[in-house]
Amino acid sequence: MSNKEESPAMDRKANGTTSDVKKPSAFSRFVKKHPVVVAILCGLLAVVAVYFWKEVEGNMKRKAVVEAATIQLQDTNKSMLKLFCKPLVWNVRSEMLRGNMEQVNLLISDLVKENHFQFIYLVDLNGKVMLSTNKKMEGQPIENENLRNTLSSDSTLVIQEEGNQIVLVSPVMGYDKKLATLVVGYLPESFNTDTILK
Repeated sequence: MSNKEESPAMDRKANGTTSDVKKPSAFSRFVKKHPVVVAILCGLLAVVAVYFWKEVEGNMKRKAVVEAATIQLQDTNKSMLKLFCKPLVWNVRSEMLRGNMEQVNLLISDLVKENHFQFIYLVDLNGKVMLSTNKKMEGQPIENENLRNTLSSDSTLVIQEEGNQIVLVSPVMGYDKKLATLVVGYLPESFNTDTILK
């Protein structure tokens, strides 16, 4: 009797008609037993993902705005310094033509006391400092190679140095020739990006 019962099952196995039924995984069994909990967890996961994505996107936009504002501020500082330099050079020129170097010295000494001005040099045609707010520099050649290369220019140049310092190089022209070069070091107020990014 047991042989008869076993033979149809053996025949099915031999014919390949027996279906191998796989057991469902633990995750799929959990999902079937607790569909509400799974839906809530998926919703929470979606909310967290959207929140972090929006946070990253917002930080990227804020960073781009700060970078654009920093570039705009630097350009404004440079153009304002160039504009400021014109009357200063005219004043230095008129005093040099009169041979009144003491007045030029007084002018640059008073100006460097203002906020953000770091140094002011009046450099002769040979690259030596004639007058300086740092008296140790007077009579010394300009050592900064970038600055030395700009001394021969007949137009006002603005150089962006390390540490956000701006150096303005402007020729002092006489009636028919160049008299000297005025070099102004200016450190603008730093743009605080930390408060904007928060």
